[in-house]
Amino acid sequence: MNIVAKDLKFAALLDIYGGMLTDKQREVLDLYYNEDLSLSEIAANEEISRQGVRDSIKRGEEAILELDEKIGVTELLKKYDILLESVKAQCDVIIADCRSYTTTKSVIEKLEKIKSEIDSTHR
Repeated sequence: MNIVAKDLKFAALLDIYGGMLTDKQREVLDLYYNEDLSLSEIAANEEISRQGVRDSIKRGEEAILELDEKIGVTELLKKYDILLESVKAQCDVIIADCRSYTTTKSVIEKLEKIKSEIDSTHR
């Protein structure tokens, strides 16, 4: 038996783009990814063939990927994650500087670096 692992990124993408899918695609993807139903269970619930469920899932996945490629929410979220990690790291440096009674100039330089990183990522 060939078992293919579910790509759970589609569950997150469904939350973002689900409203742009057809009702049927959204319903089948929701049952598959969020409710964790098998193809056979979905087929029984929706009164379609197992192959019909699989085809609907594939079409829905393709539609979601196309939407994400055009709109780019996933890429934007990745950039913000990187930015937030950088801000957290710079905060740790500033906290360490403040604990060691460093000069105000050093703290200002680090804050300016944070602002610069935010500006470069935000564009």
